[in-house]
Parts: sequence; C-alpha cells; structure tokens
Amino acid sequence: MTLLSRISGWWRLLFDRRRLEGELDDELGAYLEDLTARKIQAGLDPEAARRAASMEMDGIEAVKEDVRSARIGRGLETTIQDVRYAGRGLWRSRGFAAAAVLTLALGIGANTAIFSVVNAMLIAPLPYRDASRLVFVWSDMSDAGYPRAPLSGPELGDLRTRSTRFAGFGAIWSNTAALTGDGDPEQLRIGLVTADFFSVLGADAEQGRTFTPDDDADSAPPRILLSWPLWQRRYAGDPTVVGRTILVNNQPTTVVGVMPADFRLLLPPDASVPDDLQAWLPFPRDITSAPRGQQFLRVVGRLRAGVSIEDGRQEIDTIASTISREFTEYGSAGRVYDTVALQADGVREIRPVLLALLGGVAILLLIACVNVASLLVARAASRRKEIALRMALGAGRGRLLRQCLVEGLLLSALGAAAGLLVARVGLMVLVAARPEGLSRLAAARIDTTVLAVTGAAALLWGLLLSLAPLAEVFRANLVAALQREGRGSMGGVVHHRTRTVLVVVQMALGVVLLVGAGLVVRTFLELQRVDPGFRPEGVVTFRLALPPTRYAQPAAINAFSRALQRELSALPGVVAAGGVSHIPYDHLPNWGGPYLTRPGAEESTAPQADYRAITPGFFDAVGARLVEGRAFVESDDLEGPPVVIVDERLARRAWPGESALGKRLGVDPRSEGHPTTWVTVAGVVRHLRHRSLMAEVREQVYFPQRQILRNPMAYVLRTAGDPASVITPLRRAIGKLDPQLPVYDVRPLSDYRDSAAAAQRFTMILAGTFAAVALILACVGLYGVIAYAVARRRHEFGIRLALGARPGQVEGLVVREGMRMAAAGLALGLPAAGASARLLQSQLFGVTPRDPLSYTIAVSLLAAAAVAASWIAARKATSASPLEVLRAE
Repeated sequence: MTLLSRISGWWRLLFDRRRLEGELDDELGAYLEDLTARKIQAGLDPEAARRAASMEMDGIEAVKEDVRSARIGRGLETTIQDVRYAGRGLWRSRGFAAAAVLTLALGIGANTAIFSVVNAMLIAPLPYRDASRLVFVWSDMSDAGYPRAPLSGPELGDLRTRSTRFAGFGAIWSNTAALTGDGDPEQLRIGLVTADFFSVLGADAEQGRTFTPDDDADSAPPRILLSWPLWQRRYAGDPTVVGRTILVNNQPTTVVGVMPADFRLLLPPDASVPDDLQAWLPFPRDITSAPRGQQFLRVVGRLRAGVSIEDGRQEIDTIASTISREFTEYGSAGRVYDTVALQADGVREIRPVLLALLGGVAILLLIACVNVASLLVARAASRRKEIALRMALGAGRGRLLRQCLVEGLLLSALGAAAGLLVARVGLMVLVAARPEGLSRLAAARIDTTVLAVTGAAALLWGLLLSLAPLAEVFRANLVAALQREGRGSMGGVVHHRTRTVLVVVQMALGVVLLVGAGLVVRTFLELQRVDPGFRPEGVVTFRLALPPTRYAQPAAINAFSRALQRELSALPGVVAAGGVSHIPYDHLPNWGGPYLTRPGAEESTAPQADYRAITPGFFDAVGARLVEGRAFVESDDLEGPPVVIVDERLARRAWPGESALGKRLGVDPRSEGHPTTWVTVAGVVRHLRHRSLMAEVREQVYFPQRQILRNPMAYVLRTAGDPASVITPLRRAIGKLDPQLPVYDVRPLSDYRDSAAAAQRFTMILAGTFAAVALILACVGLYGVIAYAVARRRHEFGIRLALGARPGQVEGLVVREGMRMAAAGLALGLPAAGASARLLQSQLFGVTPRDPLSYTIAVSLLAAAAVAASWIAARKATSASPLEVLRAE
C-alpha cells in the first residue's frame, strides 16, 4: 500500500468520517437487499428471507465492526474514540476533573516556572558569540585572604603577549561619569573597557559600532558607547545620535554606537560589574604600564577554536609561574591565577539556591501527582460496577488498559496546558519580585526547551497516573460487582492499600518540604538578628561625583567637601552627617590592599584589608561604635600627620593583647602595589559587616577623606524623623554649592541592608509557598481517602450508633486511622528530610541541617493538619442519624 493511499485513508477517517460511514451503510444495505432477493427467489417469504440474510451476514453491526477494524488508521480511530469517551467521563465528573487538573496545573506550573529560571541561568549558553569559549581570570591570593582578586594592567599585557591558546583578553572596570547637556545633569554607571573587550566577549552594537584599537590610543579623542535604555530615555531612540558629540565629565565625547536592547554584562557577581551599565568608555590611558600591584581589572579571555578550558588553564598557570620568577615584586608568594568558565563562574553563588528550589518544586510536583493518582484510584473503585459491566459485554482487559492510559494522558495534557498558564503568571511574579542580586532572572523565558521539558513531564506523569487505577481494573470480579453492593467493609477504615500508600508518600514528601522551608525561614530570621555594626534606621544616603575638570586640585575637593558637610549638618532634622567612599552592601568595586605591622616584612604574603575613606562625622551618622581612641576631625587633612582608624579584628590580629592606639601600620591607599605608606592608628572601631551579612569578610582600615581623596563619594545623613523629609532640602543645598552636580542613588541606608538579605528573603518566600501547597495537598489527599472509606462504612457506623456507641467514639476511630497514616508518613519523611537538609548546608546561616526547631514545627504542622483533615471526614460518619443510614442501606 502506497504512502499516498495511507494518507488518503487517514484523511477520510479524520475529516470525512460521515461520508465514509454513509458509504459503508450503502454497501452493506445493497448487499443485504441482494442477498434477501436471492432468498426470496429460493422460495422464502420476504420477512423470512430478510431474517435469513441477516443471520447469514452475522448481523449488520458485527459486519460494520469487522470492516472498521480492517480500515487504515483503525488504531487512530479507536484512540479517538477512547479520547472522546474519556472526555465525556471527565465532563460527567467535573468536580473530580477540576480537582485533578488544578492539582496537576499547580505542580507542573511551578516546575515550569522554576525550570525556566534554571534553564536561563544554568543551562542555556550566555548570549554571546561562541560563549563556551569564554573564561574569566582571577588572581588567587588566598594566602593573603583574597582568593578572587582582580588583575593589574601589566598582568593583562602578560596574558596577551605570552599566550598562544587564546584569541584575546579584554578587561573592564566599573565607575561613574557625569553626562551633561541635552537635559539635566546625570551621573551614569559606566564601564571603562579595553578596546577589544566587546570583540573578545562576542557582542556587537545595534547602532554604529563598538570600540576598535584606534579608540585605545593615547592620542584618540574621547568616545562613548551607549546602552539601549539610555539611548531610548535620554535621546528618544534618535539614530543620528551615533557620531554626535556629547558632554561626558564636561569633556566633548563622540558617540560611536548603541548596544542592543537585550545586551547585559553577565559577569560573576563578585566582579562588582553591574549588568545594567548605562555606557562604556575606553580606558583613558595605557593601563599595561600601571604598577603591577594595582589590581583592578576584571579580565575575560576567549579561547581559540578547539582549545579546551583545561588547556587554557594550564597555559595561564604556566604564564603565572613565569612572571612570578621574572618580577621580584611578587615575592615568595608569587602570582597564582584561577581560570574558570565564564558561565559556570557567573552562577557559582546562585547555583545551590536554584538547584534547591528546583528540587523543592520537583517534590511538589511529585506530591501533586501522587494526589491525582489517589483520586484516580478512588474513582476507579467507585466505577467497579461500570468496569465489570463493560467486561461482561465483551471489553477485554487490554481495551480497559488503553482506556486508563488515555484518561491519564488526557488529564496530564489538560494539567500541562493549565500549568503553562500558571507558569507564565508565576514567572512574571518571580521576575517582578526578584532581588537586585538575582537580576539575571529577567532573562528567564518559557522557550522551546522549557516547553519540551514540560511536555515530557506531562507525558511521563500521564503514563504513571494511568497505571494507578489498574489494580481496580484487573481484580474486578464480574459476579460480585454486578450483584448489589454489600453492606460495606467491616475492617479498617482504609480498605484499599494502594491509596493508603499514596497518602503515606504524600505525607513523607510534605515533611521534606516543610523541614527545608523551616530551615530557610530560620536562616532568614537569623540574618535579621545579625548586628552589622551600624544602625541603618533613620538614615538617608546619596552619591556625588566631582568632575575632575573643575575639581582638579586636592584643596578644591576638600573645600567643597567641608562646605557640603556644613550645609548638610545644618539641615532641619539632621543630627549627624558624614561621607564614605563605599556604602555598606553597595555594588562598587571593592577597594582594599595589604597592610604591614613592621617595616621590612614580606609584602607578598601580607594580609589584605578592606579600605574605606571617610569624613569626620561618618561613624556618628551610621551609628558605628568606637572601641578606643578617637574619630577623625577636620585637622586630619593634607597638612596633618597621616592617621587611620582600624577595626577591632585588625587590631586583635596585628597586636594581640595590646592596645592598637599609636601603633604604626604600612598600607597602600593609592593602590600602587606596595604597602609603603606608614600611618598611625588613631582609633579602633567595631567591625562593620559592609560586604556580607553572613560572614565577617576581611579586616578594615579607614582613611581620612581629607588625606586620601576618593571620587565619587557617598554621603550619609542621620535624621531625627522621616529620612525622606530631608531629600528636597539636601538637593537645594547641593544646588546652591554647585548647580551642575548631579545627585544620584538617593535612598535609605536600610535599603542597602535589606538588599544584603534579599536573596535569602526571596528563597524563603518561595520555599514557604511550596511547603504550604504541599501541606494542603497532603491533607487533601488524606481527607479524600478517609472520606471515601467513611462513605463505604456508613452502614457499619449506623449499626454502631444504633447499638449505643457515642458519636465521639466513632469519630475517634476514624481519626485514629487517619493518624496512623500520618504517623507512617512522618516516620518515612523525617530521615528523607534529614538527608535533603544536608544539601542546603551552604545556604544556611545560624542554624544547622539538624535544627530541632525546624523539625518540630514541620512535624507539628503536619500532625495538626492530619488531625483536622481526619476529624472533618469523621464528622460525616456521625452527621446522619442511625435510622437514616439503615434505611438508605
């Protein structure tokens, strides 16, 4: 049979079935008439002749069925019939169908939404050309307490000139720049990049071009590359802006291009390069001639085609060994590089969180499907007489098996379709509620990969769900089922072991999710109790960047800073004001360096500290506490002796058992690579957790801003009332001093602290939601089984009540049976919860995976919910009078 005839047969079967059946009726009718006529000719009367002809054909309907069974596409036809039958059956049981579809939609939708995030962040390649060839190079200074440090300009030059397995290396450093003209002054978040950065990254401009080697020359005029959002917002998407000159830091700068709308810099979070930079500028000078110890470059490398990451890593390790021997400034520690795949390193911190969430929604889906399986088993038991009747009329067990399969797949398909709607809404909520540290969530999409996984999950669960009611099908007793149903089982409440097992599994999985959610909630609560060393309440912050063209001299910068602080301190409601180079938990590149406690000590192994420049009044403004000594005063300026304030951790490490006041310290505030600036310790302050709530990262050294000038600076105002009330006055005060200065990043200090715990809050909300849904589904499953068993034993309970049993005794009997199932689920779930909790170890803070309170709360919630579900079902056992029950039987 040709393919064309098969296609023609399928087409007629699917879309011309009425005509096909009409032709069959005509053919069989004609044959019956012909056969009847021959019988009449043989001497039979017409009625007897027709009856004999029909008997000879073995019945018209039987012949039709034989003809249909021989048609092309018979399997498709019967499948369609099964689908129609299953659809009619589900329509007649709309309550059951709605419960099953909604349960599946919840599980599949949650899995699809979370998997779309996992796919975008962990599986799908980065949105750059040949992204698998991109690496990120860190300087490993673990001995100095800085395992992931940036590189210096000369080290970038070493990689470029000494490597043969890489097509190129590009570097970036984030900063800010003032944009003036064409509107109000605006401070931009910019990236200073090497000219080859975008070509190494594999990203092209949407309008114009990216940078070229000519833009990197010392004699090249200033040029800028704009982001799409800035181009749209500031220049209304005008394409003629490319090639135009704009003012950047009061300097004429040519716009060379605009990046695409979906371009984002997806670098590792600890690289301190925001993924939403607004513009990019080439480095204004040759960075390869900077000091080797001036480490500030975030370096991306591109492997040549066919070179593995391991081969590239080995070559860079060889380069590190070579320069460690050639350059004495590396000392005995030498230089060590850590070369990692860019994609893997970019999600290094978030990977455990995402995998934990994916595991949580997988458990949720499993609970949902077990719940639906329990519903299907109960439905099959209620349809036992129907199944037996169909078998008595000739339906084989194979046909019933196929019917179960079709019904399970149909339910799964409906659940998957509804689940996609749930996933779409859920993903929108996830993206809208994402914390700042998880901005990459915005790249999540329900694409073909996600749809394929959703379809595969629906198919798999459809097959498994269709197997759930088979026990009822295969053990159907025709005689017993067709007789009048008996009085009900006199045994235990849960007569059907299959449903009992399913409920126990649901309860066990619920324990796993509730314990995990409890640990995450406890972690977040512990983070809220952490004392960061400062008091963020009632504090407002903002940033200012002084243009170097108008504030080139240190005296001019200090004069403006003093005048600004006087104006800010005089504002109504302000009780303290101060400035700092880095606000706690901001996203600026960290500033730090080594420190020595005695001259001549080994520099290469010197411990590292975080550096901060502050003005007088800063500690009062943030509520930090001096342990000993004094805070900075206005005389700590360029005319005074160099002094610093250190934190208590540095004081204990450097001078254990001694006072740090008056001690000498070698530091490197200008990032020249050598801690040769000797200063005197004027005070000791309590350690401030300004980079992580979960860990005390490094020691801290505070410099007077009047001596070590930093630009831009952030200013902190402590207020007696509402911090928002001083925003307008502070803008007026700054405008009076310099109307061309843009004030930016105006926000409460509490926002920064909240952002430090935002990822944990986000995870807590999701885990709590999953656990709550799992608890509801488990209890619904338990209620369903108990309610079904109670309905089967109404006659028994009626007799008990008629013989004098109290309603409370009957209710207690039912509740005890429910609690036995719950206890079995808890006993099975606790070891599983303990094993899964260990996988959360890296995400916990202040609690252990065996936290007793989390386990106690989880068990108590499940036990209370199980009692409630069993009691509600038990009330039905005593709601009707014994007389009504016995009459109904």
